[in-house]
Amino acid sequence: MGKLDGQVAIVTGGSSGIGKSIALLYAKEGADVVIISRKEEALKEVCKLNPDKITYVAGDLTKTESIKKLVEYVKNKFGKLDILVNNAGWCPVQPLKELKIEDYDKAFNLDVRSLVNITIECLPLIIKSKGNIINISTVGATHRGPNLSMYLGAKAAVENFTRCWALELAKDGVRVNAIAPGAIETNIWNVTDLSPEEAKKHKESMENAIPCGRFGTPEEVASIALFLVSKEASYVNGSIYNVDGGAGAP
Repeated sequence: MGKLDGQVAIVTGGSSGIGKSIALLYAKEGADVVIISRKEEALKEVCKLNPDKITYVAGDLTKTESIKKLVEYVKNKFGKLDILVNNAGWCPVQPLKELKIEDYDKAFNLDVRSLVNITIECLPLIIKSKGNIINISTVGATHRGPNLSMYLGAKAAVENFTRCWALELAKDGVRVNAIAPGAIETNIWNVTDLSPEEAKKHKESMENAIPCGRFGTPEEVASIALFLVSKEASYVNGSIYNVDGGAGAP
């Protein structure tokens, strides 16, 4: 018996990193999991790891048509939705002096607008199942750092949405929580606008500031994502869980 037997979950950004680990753990615990990202080949590789429980829809979450396609797929295949994990995001590493308004548009379209859009589209199903919403934030939303203003600003909005939605949806039996990872060993460090040398320097400076002395793993975030949608967390609502090696403690 798995902790999520009979449940259906959507995990955005499920082709790699934290999203992939959450999808795999949910599937291991018995959930039927639908993952989405733009990278179809990567999505296929994740599905191969548990083909009986994980399926995918390829699409750009900044496009409403992709979100509607995803929700229709879930409705047609499963007829229900219990869990929505809003994980997809983009982290530009740029000083304000070099930013263009297009950088703001890209960060907020994926990190904020698409999160709101998919939540609105999924909400009738989530309310019907009295389910769970998890938003992936970052410890940087409350412990700011330089050169990350677009990402941290977007995630600060995500945390406020989390708390507001928790208040609004509690009477419907829906719980809304967020996870705020610190520095996690994922591919996000390879898709910034920094040069390889700058990315390495940025990563090392962050690692040196972590009390535990290391980056976390996606699996360590996934374990919290499992707890938050489990019966053990039935009284947890509107919370932000830091998974950061102590970086947010000071």
